[in-house]
Formats: sequence, structure tokens, C-alpha cells
Amino acid sequence: MPISMGTNGNSYIIQRLTGSGEVKAHLNSMGFNPGTEVTIVSRLSGNVILAVKDTRVAINAEEARHILV
Repeated sequence: MPISMGTNGNSYIIQRLTGSGEVKAHLNSMGFNPGTEVTIVSRLSGNVILAVKDTRVAINAEEARHILV
């Protein structure tokens, strides 16, 4: 399922990234890699704030759609 469908406060393991090579490279550069644990901090209108690798990252709904957990 896309990370945007997860529950606030829950942790998930990234299974795979979808989208073009450019989208995958952008997500990888922000620390979103298959096998990485992410925690949903909050969601608002499809936009998501995630805790990944000791930092918080805000992504929009389009980017969140490409992160499958």
C-alpha cells in the first residue's frame, strides 16, 4: 500500500518505490530506500510528514503515492 494510506504514529518498512527513474532517484536522495523503516508523523490532505533515519521529511501526496510499504 502507499505510505499515504498508513496510520499516524505507525512504523512501516519500505517495500519498493514506483515511478520514473527521476522520481525514484529523488526519493532515494531523501533517504527513502527499500528496506528502510519510516514512521508516519502526520498526514494532511494527502501530504505526509515522515520520520526516516533520525530526521523528519515532508512529502507531497504525489511523492507519497510512489512509496509502497
